[in-house]
Amino acid sequence: MFVVPHKTTLGQFLLENWLPARRVALRPSTAASYEQLIRNYVLPTIGGIRLQALDGSTLNRLYAELLTSGRTATRRNEGPGLSVKTVRNLHGVLARACRDGVRWGHLQRNPCDAADPPKGASPEMSVWSADQLRAFSASVASHRWAGVWSLMTTTGMRRGEVLGLRWSDVDLDAATVTIRSTRVRFGTTIATSTPKTVRGNRTIAIGPATAAALRAWKRQQSADHLLAGASWADRAGLVVTNLNGSPPNPEAFSNLFVELARRAGLPSIRLHDLRHSYATAALASGVPVKVVSQRIGHADVGVTLKVYAHVLPGDDEDAALRADSLLAP
Repeated sequence: MFVVPHKTTLGQFLLENWLPARRVALRPSTAASYEQLIRNYVLPTIGGIRLQALDGSTLNRLYAELLTSGRTATRRNEGPGLSVKTVRNLHGVLARACRDGVRWGHLQRNPCDAADPPKGASPEMSVWSADQLRAFSASVASHRWAGVWSLMTTTGMRRGEVLGLRWSDVDLDAATVTIRSTRVRFGTTIATSTPKTVRGNRTIAIGPATAAALRAWKRQQSADHLLAGASWADRAGLVVTNLNGSPPNPEAFSNLFVELARRAGLPSIRLHDLRHSYATAALASGVPVKVVSQRIGHADVGVTLKVYAHVLPGDDEDAALRADSLLAP
């Protein structure tokens, strides 16, 4: 297939052609993450080369450089190189962009097909045991957001889903919560977005203890509103608010969780690992995979099985014992 030669650079194509065309179909947080990857790791390195000159060797050299010294700001306890996951994410963005470039007549073939993104096993998941989840719940029973922490430990909701939850989506009488929106951070912007997947829009049941904790929090929040008066900041009816009604910064919310876990003497995990802890405990206790998948909002059961396969080591043995019992005289 003949493609008319042109001098468009990779950076121009990504930021002036591809990303604007794709942005309308992407979640704001996804579009922002794509742009951040491009600006941080493509523009300063290979952004100036011609799009049609891009090849697998150039990409492989970029990936190798990023793995050894690609971090734009070294964090505490982290080396100068990017993680394998971040480099693979960048490769995915470039591959998708170049695939569109082929369809649009900018490229004869996708150069990413000739590249070798780094391979690596997923890092071992850090989770709390059921006992540790109970210990955390007990330690935050008197905390201002005790009901919120209870909701997260018993449903596996994502941080954005909890921070975007409105009281209009909580039915305490029916003991259900409906996830319709999320509050996420992309770049320096915090905004309301949609759930991560189509199945992220879901209604899930909550237990009596969680419902009672949320009732207590709602009463406390109403008292805060009364005390703040006209200065109350919340106009959306959010479940999670600060003393003045403002929504908490997502990063500050995560940092608070880490601090509360430290005070409780529990192993250090990320807030997102609380979601993994719930799913792990639920599966280990015998809750069907399909039910867990629906509750945590995975796109399909296959995703749940892939993420949590290590939690079900006894399934094969259990199946063998059941088969033996069926055939037993």
